[in-house]
Amino acid sequence: MHSNVEDQVLIERCLRGDQRSWDELVERYERLVYSVPRRFGLGETDAADVFQQVFINLFRHLESVREVERLAGWLLTTAQRETWRVGRRRRSDHALPHDVVDLGGPSETDIVRAERQQLVRRGLAQLGGRCEKLLTALFLASGAPNYEAIAAELDMKVGSIGPTRARCFEKLERILVDLGVDAEAGAHTPVD
Repeated sequence: MHSNVEDQVLIERCLRGDQRSWDELVERYERLVYSVPRRFGLGETDAADVFQQVFINLFRHLESVREVERLAGWLLTTAQRETWRVGRRRRSDHALPHDVVDLGGPSETDIVRAERQQLVRRGLAQLGGRCEKLLTALFLASGAPNYEAIAAELDMKVGSIGPTRARCFEKLERILVDLGVDAEAGAHTPVD
């Protein structure tokens, strides 16, 4: 299923009061939203405040979400504005620098990158199991990958990591295409 269709279905269910759908929508975008205040240097408490306010705003405006494919961009823009507001209000050690007047909205490049990252995270989650763990350990964990540690954690031989990685990439590519990512261009292509 295409991600925008899934988001649209979740939004419709949320509007009917389905708590599980709301939880899934929040979980789907929580890392994206939470990354904004952390990237701008806010501490844990302030970042949590930004996160909470962004999703309160989304909940309040859920009925007016018309362009579901732009949801990630809306969340990024809202998170940046809320980060700026919280940073100005706090003026603590973890606040934004005093010379920041306005963060503005994210650039189109930032929005496209965030949407693509969100789709990859969703693809990995759909992939699941050993493949999700392997690709996460190799490419998303901090620091250089330690093949011996990865092999031990996943109960596999070091020499099988490469071939397994290749098979996992093939599976992930198929999932990403189903989610609307153009495999050739690496771009997200909306489906009508």
